[in-house]
Amino acid sequence: MMRLIKNILVVMDSTSDHQAALVQAINIAEKTSASIELFLVAYNSQFVSHWNFNQTQLEALQKEYLASKVRWLETYVSEVKALNIVVNIDVVWHCDVSCAVLAKVASTDVSLVIKSTKQDSIINKIFFTPSDWQLLEHCKVPLLLTKNISDYSYHKIMAAVDPEKTHDKTERLDTNILQAGLVMAELFDGELQVCHCYQPIGIELWQGMSSVGMDHSLVNGDFNDYSDAIKHHHKVIFDELLKDYEFTEKSTHLVAGSAEYELPDLVKSCQIDLLVMGMGNNGKFIGNTIEKILDNVECDILSIKCLS
Repeated sequence: MMRLIKNILVVMDSTSDHQAALVQAINIAEKTSASIELFLVAYNSQFVSHWNFNQTQLEALQKEYLASKVRWLETYVSEVKALNIVVNIDVVWHCDVSCAVLAKVASTDVSLVIKSTKQDSIINKIFFTPSDWQLLEHCKVPLLLTKNISDYSYHKIMAAVDPEKTHDKTERLDTNILQAGLVMAELFDGELQVCHCYQPIGIELWQGMSSVGMDHSLVNGDFNDYSDAIKHHHKVIFDELLKDYEFTEKSTHLVAGSAEYELPDLVKSCQIDLLVMGMGNNGKFIGNTIEKILDNVECDILSIKCLS
C-alpha cells in the first residue's frame, strides 16, 4: 500500500501559523517525487444563516470567503514549487473536516493523507480531535498524523502487528503494516522495530475456568504451563509473520500484557518517532479501542486501514 507514494493530500489548518503536515509532506515528496495537493476545508456558520443577509448576499459572502482561503493557500505554492514538487490546491466548503477529506479521498487518486495533530506545548501531550478519530476509523488510504517535531525525521519507527487472525482484520493487514514501516524506514534512513502485544488470561480467571471444568488444553493444569504455552503460541505466529524479513532479535518485541498499557510504554522506552498501526473495520486496534492506546502515545502515527 505504501510502496508507491504518488499523490499526497495535505490537510491544511488555516488556524495555525505553522503547517506541520505540509513540512512532512515536502519531506516525503522530495524523497519519492510525489505530487502534493494542499486541501483546505473552509466553513463559517455566520454565512449559512443570518437575518441581515438575503440568500444572494450570503452566497456572495461565501464565495469571497472561499476566494480568500484560496489566496491563503497560494502563499504556500511558490515555496513548494521552488523545490521542483508538483503542487495543486483545493478549497471546499464543508462543516465537517473528516467528511470532506474522506469524500476527497474517495473521488481522487490519493496515496497518502497527512494531517497535523494538536499538541499542548506545556505538557507535550497530543490531542486528537474528533476529525482525527473519524479519519483513523474510516480513511481507506494510509493516514499520517504528525505533530510539530524538531527535525521532522523518523529515526526510530515501530510497526505494531497482531498475527492472530482475529479482531475483524484481513490476513494481509500485518503485511501492509510491515511494508509501510519498511518504506518509511527507507525514506528517512531510520530503524524499523516490530512489536506484538498479547494478553494471556490472569491467574484468577484461569483458576475459575478450571473450577467449572472448562478445558484449557493443558495436561498438568498448571498456570505456569499455561503461560508458557501461550507465550510459545504467540512466538510461533510472530516468527512466522517475520520469517521473510531480516529483523534482528533486538528489533523485535513480543510483549505479554494489554496493548493499551504495554504499547505506550514500549514506544516511550524505545524512543519511537513513528508508530505504524492497523485499524480494523470494527474501529478497534489489536482487540482494544484505539483511544486507549493513542491517548498515551507521544509520537507520530501512520494508520493503515484494514480493507475487506
